[in-house]
Amino acid sequence: VIAQRKTSGTTTGELTLNGYTLDPATFTRISGYCEQLDVHNPASTVYEATAFSAALRLPPAHRAQRPAFVRRLLKLLELEAIADRQTGTIEAGGLTFEERKRLTMAVELATNPAILFLDEPTSGLDSRAAIVVVRATRNIARSGRSVICTIHQPSYALFSVFDRLLLLKRGGQTVYFGDLGPDCATLCGYVSSVARALGTRELEYDLPPGANPATWVLGACVTEDANFALAYAKSDLGKANDAETIEAAKVIPEGYEPPKFSSEYSIAVHRQFPILLQRMVVSYWRGPSYNVARGMVSVVVALIMGSCYSRERPGAVKFYTRVLGRVGLFFLDTFFLGIIFFSSALAQMSIERASYYRERASKMYHPFPYVFSFGIAETPYLVAFSLVHTGLLWATIDFYPGADRFFFYWAYFMLYVSFTTFYAQCLVAALPDQGTAQTLGTAFLTLTSLVSGFSITPNKIPDHWIFTYWISPIHYSLEGMIVTQFNDADLALRDIPGNPSVADFTTSHSSDSHFGGFFTYSHRFQNIIILLVICAVFRTGTLYALTFINYTTR
Repeated sequence: VIAQRKTSGTTTGELTLNGYTLDPATFTRISGYCEQLDVHNPASTVYEATAFSAALRLPPAHRAQRPAFVRRLLKLLELEAIADRQTGTIEAGGLTFEERKRLTMAVELATNPAILFLDEPTSGLDSRAAIVVVRATRNIARSGRSVICTIHQPSYALFSVFDRLLLLKRGGQTVYFGDLGPDCATLCGYVSSVARALGTRELEYDLPPGANPATWVLGACVTEDANFALAYAKSDLGKANDAETIEAAKVIPEGYEPPKFSSEYSIAVHRQFPILLQRMVVSYWRGPSYNVARGMVSVVVALIMGSCYSRERPGAVKFYTRVLGRVGLFFLDTFFLGIIFFSSALAQMSIERASYYRERASKMYHPFPYVFSFGIAETPYLVAFSLVHTGLLWATIDFYPGADRFFFYWAYFMLYVSFTTFYAQCLVAALPDQGTAQTLGTAFLTLTSLVSGFSITPNKIPDHWIFTYWISPIHYSLEGMIVTQFNDADLALRDIPGNPSVADFTTSHSSDSHFGGFFTYSHRFQNIIILLVICAVFRTGTLYALTFINYTTR
Protein backbone atom coordinates (compact mmCIF):
# COMPACT_ATOMS: atom_id res chain seq x y z
CA VAL A 1 0.00 0.00 0.00
CA ILE A 2 2.71 2.47 1.00
CA ALA A 3 4.75 1.63 -2.11
CA GLN A 4 1.67 2.38 -4.27
CA ARG A 5 1.68 -1.07 -5.89
CA LYS A 6 -1.61 -2.36 -4.46
CA THR A 7 -3.93 -3.42 -7.30
CA SER A 8 -6.77 -5.17 -5.44
CA GLY A 9 -9.01 -4.45 -2.47
CA THR A 10 -9.92 -1.05 -1.04
CA THR A 11 -7.46 1.30 0.62
CA THR A 12 -8.65 4.03 2.99
CA GLY A 13 -6.81 6.74 4.88
CA GLU A 14 -4.23 9.29 3.86
CA LEU A 15 -0.55 8.96 2.99
CA THR A 16 1.71 11.97 3.48
CA LEU A 17 5.36 12.56 2.66
CA ASN A 18 7.08 15.25 4.72
CA GLY A 19 3.75 16.91 5.39
CA TYR A 20 2.49 16.81 1.80
CA THR A 21 -0.13 14.42 0.45
CA LEU A 22 1.74 11.65 -1.32
CA ASP A 23 1.56 11.79 -5.11
CA PRO A 24 1.67 8.16 -6.40
CA ALA A 25 3.24 9.07 -9.75
CA THR A 26 6.01 11.09 -8.11
CA PHE A 27 6.59 8.59 -5.31
CA THR A 28 7.10 5.78 -7.82
CA ARG A 29 9.92 7.82 -9.39
CA ILE A 30 11.82 8.30 -6.10
CA SER A 31 11.28 4.84 -4.61
CA GLY A 32 12.08 1.26 -5.53
CA TYR A 33 9.94 -1.83 -5.08
CA CYS A 34 11.21 -5.42 -5.17
CA GLU A 35 8.43 -7.92 -5.75
CA GLN A 36 8.32 -11.27 -4.01
CA LEU A 37 8.51 -13.06 -7.36
CA ASP A 38 11.62 -12.03 -9.25
CA VAL A 39 10.59 -11.66 -12.89
CA HIS A 40 13.26 -10.69 -15.41
CA ASN A 41 13.85 -10.87 -19.14
CA PRO A 42 15.63 -14.25 -19.46
CA ALA A 43 17.81 -13.11 -22.36
CA SER A 44 19.52 -10.23 -20.53
CA THR A 45 22.71 -10.59 -18.51
CA VAL A 46 22.92 -9.29 -14.95
CA TYR A 47 24.80 -6.21 -16.10
CA GLU A 48 22.45 -5.59 -19.06
CA ALA A 49 19.34 -5.83 -16.88
CA THR A 50 20.72 -3.30 -14.40
CA ALA A 51 22.04 -0.99 -17.14
CA PHE A 52 18.66 -1.18 -18.93
CA SER A 53 16.88 0.02 -15.80
CA ALA A 54 19.43 2.79 -15.25
CA ALA A 55 19.16 3.97 -18.88
CA LEU A 56 15.39 4.34 -18.63
CA ARG A 57 15.08 5.62 -15.06
CA LEU A 58 17.98 8.05 -14.67
CA PRO A 59 17.97 11.49 -16.32
CA PRO A 60 19.81 11.68 -19.68
CA ALA A 61 22.33 14.11 -18.14
CA HIS A 62 23.80 11.20 -16.16
CA ARG A 63 24.55 9.11 -19.25
CA ALA A 64 28.34 9.31 -18.88
CA GLN A 65 28.24 8.23 -15.23
CA ARG A 66 25.84 5.33 -15.80
CA PRO A 67 28.35 2.47 -16.44
CA ALA A 68 30.34 3.29 -13.30
CA PHE A 69 27.13 3.63 -11.29
CA VAL A 70 25.91 0.23 -12.46
CA ARG A 71 29.24 -1.37 -11.57
CA ARG A 72 29.05 0.13 -8.07
CA LEU A 73 25.57 -1.33 -7.63
CA LEU A 74 26.73 -4.79 -8.69
CA LYS A 75 29.62 -4.56 -6.25
CA LEU A 76 27.32 -3.39 -3.47
CA LEU A 77 25.06 -6.40 -4.02
CA GLU A 78 27.92 -8.87 -4.59
CA LEU A 79 26.92 -9.47 -8.21
CA GLU A 80 30.21 -8.59 -9.88
CA ALA A 81 31.24 -12.24 -10.32
CA ILE A 82 28.09 -13.03 -12.33
CA ALA A 83 27.69 -9.69 -14.14
CA ASP A 84 28.00 -11.32 -17.56
CA ARG A 85 25.78 -14.31 -16.83
CA GLN A 86 22.46 -14.51 -18.64
CA THR A 87 19.43 -14.33 -16.35
CA GLY A 88 17.76 -17.33 -18.01
CA THR A 89 15.22 -19.40 -16.13
CA ILE A 90 15.66 -21.51 -13.04
CA GLU A 91 14.48 -24.61 -14.91
CA ALA A 92 17.10 -24.09 -17.63
CA GLY A 93 19.99 -23.46 -15.24
CA GLY A 94 19.84 -19.66 -15.11
CA LEU A 95 20.34 -17.53 -12.03
CA THR A 96 19.39 -19.07 -8.69
CA PHE A 97 16.55 -17.75 -6.50
CA GLU A 98 19.01 -15.83 -4.35
CA GLU A 99 20.89 -14.35 -7.33
CA ARG A 100 17.63 -13.30 -8.98
CA LYS A 101 16.55 -11.62 -5.75
CA ARG A 102 19.73 -9.58 -5.62
CA LEU A 103 19.34 -8.75 -9.33
CA THR A 104 15.84 -7.44 -8.61
CA MET A 105 17.34 -5.22 -5.91
CA ALA A 106 20.00 -3.98 -8.35
CA VAL A 107 17.39 -3.19 -11.01
CA GLU A 108 15.37 -1.14 -8.52
CA LEU A 109 18.44 0.59 -7.10
CA ALA A 110 19.37 1.66 -10.62
CA THR A 111 16.84 4.48 -10.26
CA ASN A 112 18.86 5.74 -7.26
CA PRO A 113 15.80 5.71 -4.96
CA ALA A 114 15.59 7.37 -1.57
CA ILE A 115 13.62 4.43 -0.18
CA LEU A 116 13.50 0.77 -1.15
CA PHE A 117 10.63 -1.61 -0.44
CA LEU A 118 11.21 -5.37 -0.42
CA ASP A 119 8.32 -7.83 -0.36
CA GLU A 120 9.45 -10.94 1.53
CA PRO A 121 13.02 -10.94 0.16
CA THR A 122 13.94 -14.22 1.88
CA SER A 123 10.87 -16.29 0.96
CA GLY A 124 11.78 -19.50 -0.89
CA LEU A 125 15.48 -19.23 0.00
CA ASP A 126 17.58 -21.60 2.07
CA SER A 127 19.37 -20.22 5.13
CA ARG A 128 22.66 -19.51 3.32
CA ALA A 129 20.95 -17.72 0.42
CA ALA A 130 18.76 -15.76 2.84
CA ILE A 131 21.86 -14.55 4.71
CA VAL A 132 23.39 -13.33 1.42
CA VAL A 133 20.20 -11.41 0.53
CA VAL A 134 19.88 -9.83 3.97
CA ARG A 135 23.56 -8.89 3.92
CA ALA A 136 22.93 -7.14 0.60
CA THR A 137 19.96 -5.39 2.18
CA ARG A 138 22.17 -4.18 5.02
CA ASN A 139 24.69 -2.85 2.50
CA ILE A 140 21.90 -0.87 0.85
CA ALA A 141 20.84 0.64 4.18
CA ARG A 142 24.43 1.62 4.93
CA SER A 143 24.56 3.51 1.63
CA GLY A 144 22.09 6.04 3.09
CA ARG A 145 18.80 4.67 1.77
CA SER A 146 15.80 3.70 3.86
CA VAL A 147 14.88 0.02 3.46
CA ILE A 148 11.46 -1.38 4.37
CA CYS A 149 10.94 -5.15 4.27
CA THR A 150 8.08 -7.51 4.93
CA ILE A 151 9.46 -10.73 6.34
CA HIS A 152 7.81 -13.91 7.68
CA GLN A 153 9.25 -16.00 10.50
CA PRO A 154 12.93 -15.17 9.96
CA SER A 155 15.78 -16.91 11.73
CA TYR A 156 17.54 -15.03 14.50
CA ALA A 157 20.53 -14.36 12.22
CA LEU A 158 18.22 -12.57 9.77
CA PHE A 159 15.99 -10.92 12.33
CA SER A 160 18.85 -9.32 14.26
CA VAL A 161 20.04 -7.45 11.16
CA PHE A 162 17.03 -5.13 11.20
CA ASP A 163 16.83 -1.92 13.27
CA ARG A 164 13.09 -1.47 13.81
CA LEU A 165 10.03 -3.70 13.69
CA LEU A 166 6.36 -3.16 12.88
CA LEU A 167 4.58 -6.29 14.14
CA LEU A 168 1.02 -6.76 12.86
CA LYS A 169 -1.63 -9.34 13.70
CA ARG A 170 -4.56 -10.47 11.57
CA GLY A 171 -6.70 -7.49 10.60
CA GLY A 172 -3.74 -5.11 10.38
CA GLN A 173 -3.68 -4.32 14.12
CA THR A 174 -0.35 -3.15 15.50
CA VAL A 175 1.19 -5.30 18.23
CA TYR A 176 4.54 -3.53 18.37
CA PHE A 177 6.31 -0.71 16.57
CA GLY A 178 9.74 0.31 17.71
CA ASP A 179 13.42 -0.50 17.95
CA LEU A 180 14.70 -4.06 18.27
CA GLY A 181 17.61 -3.03 20.47
CA PRO A 182 20.88 -4.95 20.98
CA ASP A 183 20.17 -8.68 20.68
CA CYS A 184 16.45 -7.76 20.40
CA ALA A 185 16.48 -6.74 24.05
CA THR A 186 14.13 -3.75 23.60
CA LEU A 187 11.52 -5.80 21.74
CA CYS A 188 11.69 -8.75 24.13
CA GLY A 189 11.51 -6.45 27.16
CA TYR A 190 8.34 -4.81 25.87
CA VAL A 191 6.57 -8.07 24.97
CA SER A 192 7.60 -9.63 28.29
CA SER A 193 6.21 -6.71 30.32
CA VAL A 194 2.91 -6.69 28.41
CA ALA A 195 2.55 -10.48 28.75
CA ARG A 196 2.93 -10.19 32.54
CA ALA A 197 0.51 -7.27 32.71
CA LEU A 198 -2.13 -9.15 30.70
CA GLY A 199 -1.53 -12.41 32.59
CA THR A 200 -1.68 -14.52 29.42
CA ARG A 201 -1.19 -18.26 29.77
CA GLU A 202 -0.54 -18.81 26.07
CA LEU A 203 2.83 -17.07 25.90
CA GLU A 204 5.81 -17.47 28.19
CA TYR A 205 6.61 -14.26 30.02
CA ASP A 206 10.29 -14.33 29.12
CA LEU A 207 12.15 -15.42 26.04
CA PRO A 208 13.09 -19.08 26.56
CA PRO A 209 16.84 -19.79 26.50
CA GLY A 210 18.07 -20.40 22.95
CA ALA A 211 14.71 -19.44 21.41
CA ASN A 212 14.36 -17.26 18.35
CA PRO A 213 12.93 -13.85 19.39
CA ALA A 214 11.09 -13.58 16.07
CA THR A 215 9.23 -16.83 16.69
CA TRP A 216 8.53 -15.99 20.32
CA VAL A 217 6.99 -12.55 19.68
CA LEU A 218 4.76 -14.00 16.97
CA GLY A 219 2.94 -15.74 19.79
CA ALA A 220 1.66 -12.32 20.86
CA CYS A 221 -0.25 -12.11 17.58
CA VAL A 222 -2.28 -15.30 18.11
CA THR A 223 -3.09 -15.36 21.83
CA GLU A 224 -6.80 -15.63 22.54
CA ASP A 225 -6.73 -14.82 26.25
CA ALA A 226 -4.86 -11.51 25.84
CA ASN A 227 -5.14 -8.66 23.35
CA PHE A 228 -1.62 -7.42 22.71
CA ALA A 229 -2.86 -5.02 20.00
CA LEU A 230 -5.16 -3.24 22.46
CA ALA A 231 -2.36 -3.16 25.03
CA TYR A 232 -0.06 -1.52 22.49
CA ALA A 233 -2.68 1.12 21.63
CA LYS A 234 -2.98 2.04 25.33
CA SER A 235 0.74 1.86 26.06
CA ASP A 236 3.10 4.81 26.31
CA LEU A 237 4.97 3.47 23.29
CA GLY A 238 1.81 3.31 21.17
CA LYS A 239 0.65 6.78 22.22
CA ALA A 240 4.08 8.24 21.55
CA ASN A 241 4.20 6.66 18.10
CA ASP A 242 0.70 7.95 17.28
CA ALA A 243 1.59 11.46 18.40
CA GLU A 244 4.80 11.40 16.41
CA THR A 245 2.95 10.18 13.32
CA ILE A 246 0.32 12.91 13.58
CA GLU A 247 2.98 15.55 14.12
CA ALA A 248 5.06 14.30 11.19
CA ALA A 249 2.01 14.42 8.93
CA LYS A 250 1.45 18.07 9.78
CA VAL A 251 4.93 19.48 9.99
CA ILE A 252 6.70 20.44 6.77
CA PRO A 253 10.49 20.54 7.13
CA GLU A 254 11.94 24.01 6.67
CA GLY A 255 12.91 24.66 3.07
CA TYR A 256 11.40 21.39 1.87
CA GLU A 257 9.52 21.28 -1.42
CA PRO A 258 7.83 18.10 -2.67
CA PRO A 259 9.61 16.58 -5.66
CA LYS A 260 8.10 17.50 -9.00
CA PHE A 261 8.78 16.11 -12.45
CA SER A 262 7.91 17.67 -15.78
CA SER A 263 6.96 14.32 -17.33
CA GLU A 264 5.72 10.91 -16.27
CA TYR A 265 8.95 9.20 -17.28
CA SER A 266 12.61 9.93 -16.61
CA ILE A 267 13.40 10.19 -20.32
CA ALA A 268 11.28 11.21 -23.29
CA VAL A 269 9.22 8.56 -25.04
CA HIS A 270 11.16 8.89 -28.28
CA ARG A 271 14.42 8.23 -26.37
CA GLN A 272 12.94 5.09 -24.84
CA PHE A 273 12.48 3.46 -28.23
CA PRO A 274 16.16 2.75 -29.15
CA ILE A 275 16.83 1.37 -25.65
CA LEU A 276 13.83 -0.96 -25.84
CA LEU A 277 14.60 -1.95 -29.42
CA GLN A 278 18.16 -2.91 -28.51
CA ARG A 279 16.94 -5.17 -25.73
CA MET A 280 14.27 -6.72 -27.95
CA VAL A 281 16.76 -7.46 -30.72
CA VAL A 282 19.16 -9.08 -28.24
CA SER A 283 16.32 -11.01 -26.62
CA TYR A 284 15.18 -12.44 -29.95
CA TRP A 285 18.73 -13.30 -30.96
CA ARG A 286 19.31 -15.16 -27.69
CA GLY A 287 15.94 -16.94 -27.77
CA PRO A 288 16.64 -20.25 -29.57
CA SER A 289 13.66 -22.01 -28.03
CA TYR A 290 11.42 -19.58 -29.88
CA ASN A 291 13.16 -18.75 -33.14
CA VAL A 292 15.09 -21.94 -33.85
CA ALA A 293 11.92 -23.95 -33.34
CA ARG A 294 9.98 -21.76 -35.78
CA GLY A 295 12.80 -21.90 -38.30
CA MET A 296 13.09 -25.68 -38.12
CA VAL A 297 9.35 -26.17 -38.50
CA SER A 298 9.32 -23.84 -41.51
CA VAL A 299 12.01 -25.93 -43.18
CA VAL A 300 10.60 -29.35 -42.25
CA VAL A 301 7.04 -28.55 -43.30
CA ALA A 302 8.26 -27.15 -46.64
CA LEU A 303 10.23 -30.35 -47.31
CA ILE A 304 7.30 -32.58 -46.36
CA MET A 305 4.85 -30.60 -48.48
CA GLY A 306 7.35 -30.51 -51.31
CA SER A 307 7.92 -34.26 -51.21
CA CYS A 308 4.17 -34.85 -51.47
CA TYR A 309 3.77 -32.63 -54.53
CA SER A 310 7.21 -32.94 -56.15
CA ARG A 311 5.87 -35.01 -59.06
CA GLU A 312 2.96 -32.66 -59.70
CA ARG A 313 3.96 -30.56 -62.75
CA PRO A 314 1.96 -27.48 -63.78
CA GLY A 315 1.25 -29.17 -67.10
CA ALA A 316 -0.33 -32.07 -65.23
CA VAL A 317 -2.92 -29.78 -63.63
CA LYS A 318 -5.53 -30.50 -66.25
CA PHE A 319 -8.13 -32.22 -64.12
CA TYR A 320 -10.53 -30.87 -61.51
CA THR A 321 -8.99 -33.00 -58.77
CA ARG A 322 -5.49 -31.77 -59.60
CA VAL A 323 -6.66 -28.17 -59.26
CA LEU A 324 -8.22 -28.93 -55.88
CA GLY A 325 -4.99 -30.65 -54.89
CA ARG A 326 -3.01 -27.48 -55.56
CA VAL A 327 -5.59 -25.39 -53.72
CA GLY A 328 -5.37 -27.84 -50.82
CA LEU A 329 -1.60 -27.41 -50.76
CA PHE A 330 -1.92 -23.62 -50.52
CA PHE A 331 -4.52 -23.87 -47.77
CA LEU A 332 -2.95 -26.58 -45.60
CA ASP A 333 0.54 -25.18 -45.85
CA THR A 334 -0.57 -21.68 -44.86
CA PHE A 335 -3.02 -22.75 -42.16
CA PHE A 336 -0.66 -25.27 -40.55
CA LEU A 337 2.28 -22.85 -40.34
CA GLY A 338 -0.07 -20.15 -39.09
CA ILE A 339 -1.12 -22.36 -36.16
CA ILE A 340 2.52 -23.18 -35.39
CA PHE A 341 3.52 -19.51 -35.35
CA PHE A 342 0.44 -18.67 -33.28
CA SER A 343 1.24 -21.26 -30.59
CA SER A 344 4.91 -20.27 -30.46
CA ALA A 345 4.07 -16.59 -30.04
CA LEU A 346 1.70 -17.33 -27.14
CA ALA A 347 4.48 -18.77 -24.96
CA GLN A 348 6.95 -16.02 -25.90
CA MET A 349 4.48 -13.23 -25.21
CA SER A 350 3.52 -14.75 -21.84
CA ILE A 351 7.15 -14.50 -20.73
CA GLU A 352 7.42 -10.93 -22.00
CA ARG A 353 4.16 -9.89 -20.35
CA ALA A 354 5.36 -10.94 -16.90
CA SER A 355 8.46 -8.73 -17.07
CA TYR A 356 6.46 -5.94 -18.77
CA TYR A 357 4.04 -5.70 -15.83
CA ARG A 358 6.92 -5.24 -13.37
CA GLU A 359 8.68 -2.66 -15.52
CA ARG A 360 5.46 -0.80 -16.31
CA ALA A 361 4.63 -0.53 -12.58
CA SER A 362 8.05 1.03 -12.03
CA LYS A 363 7.31 3.68 -14.70
CA MET A 364 10.29 2.61 -16.79
CA TYR A 365 8.72 3.34 -20.17
CA HIS A 366 5.54 4.07 -22.11
CA PRO A 367 3.73 1.10 -23.71
CA PHE A 368 3.96 2.57 -27.23
CA PRO A 369 7.75 2.26 -27.77
CA TYR A 370 7.60 -1.16 -26.10
CA VAL A 371 4.97 -2.51 -28.52
CA PHE A 372 6.59 -0.79 -31.50
CA SER A 373 10.05 -2.21 -30.72
CA PHE A 374 8.48 -5.64 -30.14
CA GLY A 375 6.98 -5.59 -33.63
CA ILE A 376 10.18 -4.42 -35.28
CA ALA A 377 12.27 -7.10 -33.56
CA GLU A 378 9.77 -9.78 -34.64
CA THR A 379 9.49 -8.72 -38.29
CA PRO A 380 12.92 -9.83 -39.63
CA TYR A 381 12.32 -13.37 -38.37
CA LEU A 382 8.86 -13.48 -39.93
CA VAL A 383 10.30 -12.29 -43.24
CA ALA A 384 13.26 -14.70 -43.12
CA PHE A 385 11.32 -17.81 -42.05
CA SER A 386 8.55 -17.25 -44.59
CA LEU A 387 11.11 -16.60 -47.33
CA VAL A 388 13.02 -19.80 -46.53
CA HIS A 389 9.77 -21.76 -46.40
CA THR A 390 8.49 -20.38 -49.70
CA GLY A 391 11.86 -20.86 -51.36
CA LEU A 392 12.00 -24.53 -50.37
CA LEU A 393 8.46 -25.08 -51.60
CA TRP A 394 9.27 -23.57 -54.96
CA ALA A 395 12.51 -25.55 -55.16
CA THR A 396 10.74 -28.87 -54.63
CA ILE A 397 7.39 -28.21 -56.31
CA ASP A 398 7.15 -27.18 -59.94
CA PHE A 399 4.91 -24.14 -59.54
CA TYR A 400 3.94 -22.03 -62.50
CA PRO A 401 7.07 -20.01 -63.40
CA GLY A 402 7.49 -16.31 -62.83
CA ALA A 403 9.15 -14.11 -60.20
CA ASP A 404 5.88 -12.26 -59.69
CA ARG A 405 4.11 -15.50 -58.74
CA PHE A 406 6.86 -16.38 -56.27
CA PHE A 407 6.84 -13.02 -54.53
CA PHE A 408 3.06 -12.86 -54.39
CA TYR A 409 2.95 -16.31 -52.77
CA TRP A 410 5.67 -15.31 -50.32
CA ALA A 411 3.90 -12.02 -49.47
CA TYR A 412 0.56 -13.71 -48.76
CA PHE A 413 2.20 -16.45 -46.70
CA MET A 414 4.34 -14.00 -44.71
CA LEU A 415 1.40 -11.70 -43.99
CA TYR A 416 -0.72 -14.57 -42.73
CA VAL A 417 1.92 -15.94 -40.32
CA SER A 418 2.57 -12.32 -39.26
CA PHE A 419 -1.13 -11.97 -38.51
CA THR A 420 -1.22 -15.17 -36.42
CA THR A 421 1.88 -14.03 -34.51
CA PHE A 422 0.52 -10.56 -33.77
CA TYR A 423 -2.90 -12.04 -33.02
CA ALA A 424 -1.36 -14.33 -30.40
CA GLN A 425 0.50 -11.44 -28.79
CA CYS A 426 -2.69 -9.38 -28.68
CA LEU A 427 -4.66 -12.18 -27.02
CA VAL A 428 -2.01 -12.75 -24.34
CA ALA A 429 -1.96 -9.02 -23.61
CA ALA A 430 -5.76 -8.82 -23.42
CA LEU A 431 -6.71 -12.07 -21.67
CA PRO A 432 -5.95 -13.35 -18.15
CA ASP A 433 -3.67 -16.25 -19.06
CA GLN A 434 -2.04 -18.20 -21.86
CA GLY A 435 -4.53 -21.08 -21.64
CA THR A 436 -7.49 -18.81 -22.34
CA ALA A 437 -5.67 -17.16 -25.22
CA GLN A 438 -4.78 -20.59 -26.67
CA THR A 439 -8.38 -21.81 -26.53
CA LEU A 440 -10.08 -18.71 -27.94
CA GLY A 441 -7.39 -18.01 -30.51
CA THR A 442 -7.27 -21.54 -31.91
CA ALA A 443 -11.07 -21.64 -32.06
CA PHE A 444 -11.18 -18.42 -34.08
CA LEU A 445 -8.44 -19.51 -36.49
CA THR A 446 -10.08 -22.90 -37.04
CA LEU A 447 -13.61 -21.57 -37.54
CA THR A 448 -12.52 -18.83 -39.92
CA SER A 449 -10.50 -21.35 -41.93
CA LEU A 450 -13.70 -23.29 -42.61
CA VAL A 451 -15.19 -20.30 -44.43
CA SER A 452 -11.99 -19.24 -46.20
CA GLY A 453 -13.08 -20.67 -49.55
CA PHE A 454 -11.43 -24.09 -49.36
CA SER A 455 -13.74 -26.28 -47.28
CA ILE A 456 -16.79 -24.45 -48.57
CA THR A 457 -16.61 -22.04 -51.48
CA PRO A 458 -17.91 -18.50 -50.81
CA ASN A 459 -20.83 -18.87 -53.21
CA LYS A 460 -22.07 -21.83 -51.13
CA ILE A 461 -21.90 -20.04 -47.74
CA PRO A 462 -25.41 -19.15 -46.41
CA ASP A 463 -26.26 -15.46 -46.52
CA HIS A 464 -26.48 -15.16 -42.72
CA TRP A 465 -22.92 -16.54 -42.39
CA ILE A 466 -21.28 -14.74 -45.31
CA PHE A 467 -19.86 -12.10 -42.95
CA THR A 468 -17.52 -14.78 -41.56
CA TYR A 469 -15.97 -15.10 -45.01
CA TRP A 470 -15.11 -11.40 -45.05
CA ILE A 471 -13.58 -11.43 -41.55
CA SER A 472 -11.55 -14.57 -42.23
CA PRO A 473 -7.89 -13.48 -42.54
CA ILE A 474 -6.78 -16.70 -44.24
CA HIS A 475 -9.29 -16.18 -47.03
CA TYR A 476 -7.34 -13.12 -48.22
CA SER A 477 -4.09 -15.11 -48.29
CA LEU A 478 -5.69 -18.13 -49.93
CA GLU A 479 -7.42 -16.05 -52.59
CA GLY A 480 -4.24 -14.16 -53.36
CA MET A 481 -2.20 -17.37 -53.71
CA ILE A 482 -4.76 -19.01 -55.98
CA VAL A 483 -5.42 -16.10 -58.33
CA THR A 484 -1.73 -15.17 -58.72
CA GLN A 485 -0.68 -18.80 -59.22
CA PHE A 486 -3.41 -19.75 -61.72
CA ASN A 487 -3.72 -16.45 -63.59
CA ASP A 488 -3.07 -17.00 -67.31
CA ALA A 489 -3.02 -20.79 -66.80
CA ASP A 490 -4.73 -21.61 -70.11
CA LEU A 491 -4.59 -25.41 -69.89
CA ALA A 492 -8.11 -26.81 -70.37
CA LEU A 493 -9.69 -28.97 -67.70
CA ARG A 494 -10.75 -32.20 -69.38
CA ASP A 495 -13.24 -33.41 -66.77
CA ILE A 496 -15.31 -30.20 -66.51
CA PRO A 497 -18.21 -29.59 -68.96
CA GLY A 498 -17.16 -27.01 -71.52
CA ASN A 499 -13.48 -27.63 -70.76
CA PRO A 500 -12.78 -24.25 -69.15
CA SER A 501 -9.18 -23.21 -68.68
CA VAL A 502 -7.58 -23.45 -65.22
CA ALA A 503 -7.56 -19.64 -65.06
CA ASP A 504 -11.25 -19.32 -65.93
CA PHE A 505 -12.17 -22.07 -63.51
CA THR A 506 -10.37 -20.50 -60.53
CA THR A 507 -9.97 -16.74 -61.10
CA SER A 508 -12.92 -15.74 -63.27
CA HIS A 509 -15.54 -13.15 -62.28
CA SER A 510 -18.16 -15.54 -63.61
CA SER A 511 -20.58 -17.08 -61.16
CA ASP A 512 -19.97 -20.39 -62.94
CA SER A 513 -16.36 -20.52 -61.77
CA HIS A 514 -15.38 -22.76 -58.86
CA PHE A 515 -15.39 -19.87 -56.39
CA GLY A 516 -18.51 -18.24 -57.81
CA GLY A 517 -16.67 -15.11 -58.98
CA PHE A 518 -15.44 -14.25 -55.48
CA PHE A 519 -11.77 -15.07 -56.20
CA THR A 520 -10.44 -12.73 -58.90
CA TYR A 521 -7.01 -11.60 -60.06
CA SER A 522 -8.00 -7.95 -59.61
CA HIS A 523 -8.05 -8.49 -55.81
CA ARG A 524 -4.35 -9.37 -55.55
CA PHE A 525 -3.12 -5.98 -54.27
CA GLN A 526 -6.29 -5.28 -52.35
CA ASN A 527 -5.79 -8.47 -50.34
CA ILE A 528 -2.24 -7.49 -49.42
CA ILE A 529 -3.49 -4.13 -48.14
CA ILE A 530 -6.26 -5.81 -46.13
CA LEU A 531 -3.79 -8.23 -44.52
CA LEU A 532 -1.51 -5.32 -43.61
CA VAL A 533 -4.47 -3.52 -42.05
CA ILE A 534 -5.40 -6.66 -40.06
CA CYS A 535 -1.82 -6.90 -38.72
CA ALA A 536 -1.93 -3.20 -37.79
CA VAL A 537 -5.27 -3.66 -36.01
CA PHE A 538 -3.89 -6.39 -33.77
CA ARG A 539 -0.71 -4.44 -33.05
CA THR A 540 -2.95 -1.57 -31.99
CA GLY A 541 -4.99 -4.01 -29.90
CA THR A 542 -1.81 -5.16 -28.16
CA LEU A 543 -0.91 -1.55 -27.38
CA TYR A 544 -4.38 -0.86 -26.01
CA ALA A 545 -4.38 -4.00 -23.85
CA LEU A 546 -0.93 -3.36 -22.39
CA THR A 547 -1.88 0.26 -21.68
CA PHE A 548 -5.25 -0.26 -20.01
CA ILE A 549 -5.43 -3.91 -18.89
CA ASN A 550 -3.41 -5.31 -16.01
CA TYR A 551 -3.97 -8.76 -14.51
CA THR A 552 -1.43 -8.32 -11.71
CA THR A 553 -3.10 -8.89 -8.33
CA ARG A 554 -1.48 -7.63 -5.15
